[in-house]
Amino acid sequence: MTIVARSIAVLLLASGAAQAGGPTTVPDDPAPTPAAAAPSAYDWSGPYVGLAFGTTGGDQTFNTSPLTFPFDDGASPSIFAGYLIQRGNLVYGAELAYSDGDDVTLATFSEGLRYMVDLKGRLGFANDRALFYGTLGYSSVGYVSLPGNTETDGFAYGLGVDYAVSDRFTLGLEYLARSTEGDTFNAGETRRLELDTLSLRIGLSF
Repeated sequence: MTIVARSIAVLLLASGAAQAGGPTTVPDDPAPTPAAAAPSAYDWSGPYVGLAFGTTGGDQTFNTSPLTFPFDDGASPSIFAGYLIQRGNLVYGAELAYSDGDDVTLATFSEGLRYMVDLKGRLGFANDRALFYGTLGYSSVGYVSLPGNTETDGFAYGLGVDYAVSDRFTLGLEYLARSTEGDTFNAGETRRLELDTLSLRIGLSF
């Protein structure tokens, strides 16, 4: 073997050994992709106002008579305002509502309601954007009678559900029963009203 051939063979062997024992480059692991944050649940806390479109019916009785006088069901639109506090899934607060009763009249003669004012406590359970609640409070009902206008006072209770269609607007359905009593213009006589209202509610939260 010539000197040139030997030199070439040595170079080839050295090159192969260098490649076999050289450092191996390992690519870096890809950076982990952060998990998307879970959306936060809706918070019912804060003030709100709204409008309600309801239908009211019921009947009237007197302590001096066994007769019952029914009301024709009539429209009772209302406005309301309140404040709610949420702690976990528990939601509680208070609400004041004013309803127009001019369309709710007796079926037998020309008397009926003037207005209904309700001061209610609310206690419910929130499931994200849905709120299921009960309500209990005080009601004052203005009445139009033949001699003149009077008032009856008593308590109210009911059930309802609200749903937040956006971060500010809610839709709801509420049933409210009122039981009120007051004096008439006849000495010793009292009037008792038993009223039921079913309302569709539209609320605006702040």
